[in-house]
Amino acid sequence: VKPCKGKEKRVTIHMLSQDQKDLSQLHNGKLIILPTSLEELLRLAGEKFGGCSFTKITNAENAEIDDLDVIWDGDHLLFS
Repeated sequence: VKPCKGKEKRVTIHMLSQDQKDLSQLHNGKLIILPTSLEELLRLAGEKFGGCSFTKITNAENAEIDDLDVIWDGDHLLFS
């Protein structure tokens, strides 16, 4: 999987609860087109997961995401 320049990126989003440590414990991911801002991504994830309010995004390696440019097509993003 490579970064997509000039193309829409598809990512799978997951809601991470306090007792979940990694992707192996996650279910019910939602495939979305990556929006154009972090604020919109947080809002969209909240909408998709029943009105939750998220403040943190991490990837499958548990690295915090603070810039959309580091997200690749096909990434799994965890919201908490």
